[in-house]
Amino acid sequence: MCYGDIWWTKFYVYHKKYNWNSKLLYSPPWPRVYHSPSFFFFFSGTKTLNSLSLSLEANNTMRLLTHNMLSCNIKGVTNGFPLKLEAEKWVAKEVDLNPDFLRGIFSKIEWPALVAAARSLGYEELPEQADASMLDSDEFLRRFHRALLELHVEEGSLVCPETGRKFPINKGIPNMLLHEDEV
Repeated sequence: MCYGDIWWTKFYVYHKKYNWNSKLLYSPPWPRVYHSPSFFFFFSGTKTLNSLSLSLEANNTMRLLTHNMLSCNIKGVTNGFPLKLEAEKWVAKEVDLNPDFLRGIFSKIEWPALVAAARSLGYEELPEQADASMLDSDEFLRRFHRALLELHVEEGSLVCPETGRKFPINKGIPNMLLHEDEV
């Protein structure tokens, strides 16, 4: 038994211990390759993020809740919020209404930014101004819920209000990585 086989045996036991769904793709003496997202995530570096984002594509897309929490962090930017939303593709996905969550998150939401993002998607049902007393209305909660949680941006970009730098949204995932000269 060589070192590689000892490593493989330890990995196999560890892999089975945590019930990872693995399937042997081929079994030459070395390397032994498994098809498992966690295995590829641990061992394949940058390729992992691409394969991982492909597997998450169906379920994870950027909601306006996420948009409302993002800002531009380029060095020297003082006014990096709100990012302007330029959506090329978006969908509405039904989500269960949770009034307690909406009441709790309301104070953390920047209302004008939410309204502007919703209108950029063509959703005109939100009022220009909102206050906590409106949370008692079921109609307001449904509209707030629809804008915040059911509108999903799949493709497009977020634009910094100060610099005009575009951050792409691909497969529902905003890429907020900065270039070296922006850090």
